[in-house]
Amino acid sequence: MAKKKVGLPLFRDEADRIRTNDFEEIIYEKDPPIGRIILNGPEKRNPLSYARRCEISMALQEMELDDDIHVIIIKGAGPSFCAGYDITPIKPGEPQRNVTATGVFVNPDKDRAWSANYQTWARELFFRIFDLQKPVIAQIHGYCLAGGTHLAGFCDLRVVAENAQVGFPVIRNWTTEGYQYEIWLMGVTRTKRYLFTGDPMDGNQAYDWGWASAVFPADKLEEETEKLARKIALTDPVLLMMTKRSINRQLEVMGFKTAIQWGMDIMPAAASRPGAGADDEFRKIGLEKGLKAALDWRDKKFGISYRTSEKAQELKRR
Repeated sequence: MAKKKVGLPLFRDEADRIRTNDFEEIIYEKDPPIGRIILNGPEKRNPLSYARRCEISMALQEMELDDDIHVIIIKGAGPSFCAGYDITPIKPGEPQRNVTATGVFVNPDKDRAWSANYQTWARELFFRIFDLQKPVIAQIHGYCLAGGTHLAGFCDLRVVAENAQVGFPVIRNWTTEGYQYEIWLMGVTRTKRYLFTGDPMDGNQAYDWGWASAVFPADKLEEETEKLARKIALTDPVLLMMTKRSINRQLEVMGFKTAIQWGMDIMPAAASRPGAGADDEFRKIGLEKGLKAALDWRDKKFGISYRTSEKAQELKRR
């Protein structure tokens, strides 16, 4: 039986480690000099549940400690990379427990004001990717939405299929963008357009706007991502580490981590605005009719085309 996931480990003790063959939410692949982390929940488009985030973090640390692995690829099983955080509604009366689909409660009176899910159990993973010694590449196909864009955005490179759907639809009805890392990739003007409208970007637009590092036809995505990873892996690992670190220090001098933290501080205020509580229409529909009905309501109300566009329908058929 797999060991229970209780948090994002620091491996202070050998007993804290979960063996790679015990992972349930991801597939761990070692193919020197490449390591692959495959999100493994294709039936729901690989949402970032608490358990899946824990396993990604643990896998990253295992690969960090493995000298045979020089470059890491994160990708998704099935028709999509990642459709976002797991927001499956918890109905009234269901036990909240300490661990939910989205994260861990710190304190019921503080969680909303502090946005504990973002501040701890998501930020910890994304900053781990940022600070990791080894380059991390996100290989993106199908949907890459909301929390999925966070996972990809903190990777060092993003290689995207032309017909991918990249975006943050929840910006229209639910929350601010809790990290707003996009400004560092796309600049102010394009980030405002992207976040004010919630409109999706396909792979070509994501590349043109600077969000993606490279774009390829869907049937060439894996081949080209592997080729890029192996090309990078030819460089001495210590030199790669120092290059990544020096680039990231430039970002930190310009205020990257402080700005990310500020975005997370603003998010709870947005979540506390009138209409954002128990009477929120999206949540009400989700509880009464299910998540799909809530997403249909949102897309129709705000004219969002993630799930209704021709490209989205093509992704569903695959």
